[in-house]
Amino acid sequence: MSLKRQLLVSFGVQGAGAAAVLLSTLLLGARLGPEVQGGFSRLKAEVEFVAAFAMLGLPQALFFHVKSGGLSLPAALRWSFACALLALPVGALYAAMRHAQDGPAEIALLGVVVAMMVAHGQLRALLLVRERTAWFNVMTALPQWLVLAGVLYVLARGDAAARGWLVLFALAFGIAASISWWRLRDVAGRTAQTRVGWRELGHYGAAAWLTAALSTAAVLLAQRWVEGAQGSAALGRFTMAMTLVQVPLTPISYAAPLLLRRWMEQPGARASRRAAAAVFVLIAVVAIVVGASAQAWPDLGLGAAYDGATAALAVLLAGGAAEAASRVLTVQASAQGLPWVAVRAEIARWSVLLIGWATISIPSLLAVSVLWAAAAWAAALVFALQARAASS
Repeated sequence: MSLKRQLLVSFGVQGAGAAAVLLSTLLLGARLGPEVQGGFSRLKAEVEFVAAFAMLGLPQALFFHVKSGGLSLPAALRWSFACALLALPVGALYAAMRHAQDGPAEIALLGVVVAMMVAHGQLRALLLVRERTAWFNVMTALPQWLVLAGVLYVLARGDAAARGWLVLFALAFGIAASISWWRLRDVAGRTAQTRVGWRELGHYGAAAWLTAALSTAAVLLAQRWVEGAQGSAALGRFTMAMTLVQVPLTPISYAAPLLLRRWMEQPGARASRRAAAAVFVLIAVVAIVVGASAQAWPDLGLGAAYDGATAALAVLLAGGAAEAASRVLTVQASAQGLPWVAVRAEIARWSVLLIGWATISIPSLLAVSVLWAAAAWAAALVFALQARAASS
């Protein structure tokens, strides 16, 4: 199958998964209000952050070294399960520190959620090495479909407790991880020669780990900042706008693994720069259109509780244009074996965020959105300078 057809299939299958997440968020906001929707989005961001931290960058490192022939697939599976086991106490420890008021059941449950997310992330990446892209696409989207099913069940019952969301996340990612393992199970017992050890995995994985941990932690920081300054309703408006920004960014996430595989096989520096420019312009145009509609449609059509969310969305989309270009160029750098470029970009992002956090005395929804967009542009600048240096 050609790359174009693979990308189209990925956009279709995984796009349905992204639509499921968006629909879940919209339904919660419209039916139960911004407070419940904000709590759901915050908890989702928390478990994603801890999972990104606990993955140690192994999905990217394992894929890179298995694809390049330095690591056998059975060895990669052993690394994957060791990492998932390690994630269990990491998640529980985070819950004990951040949610000490919760009981032991909730603390243990968050650890299980993180372990399931880590197992799914590792095995999903290995599917792309061995299986057709259809399996990778379905296993990527399956947890999102299951989360939507769970949200519909919660709406039918009217019970939106935090423990219920944790059970839902654990089931969604646990089922997807189990199916992924089923597809890979016939290689688990084999032995094969491998030339890559923990040093090589650590070098590549540390960069991917820092990138994922810093980027997800930045989202969590912004959410907590908004909630602490303006309350749960403002958090709901901010997380709704952030969720909508992910809509144009999601196809890039779908394409990234396929592009990484292609650009490892065939150098794609020029293609990556063209693609980065194209997605930047496209999302920038969307930002202008949304900004022009902010006066007539200030609440995204969700009611007065979401007033001001459209203006915030327009600003966040302006940052999303830069974020889109960064994601494309991240793939190219990773394909070249240069994952630490993305770490420098995240450091630039955090520098801007911390300066804003220290200097903005009244963090309004619009002010935080502007700061977030500026941080995304700072990260994109690092990639632009790297691409320019590589081409000169």
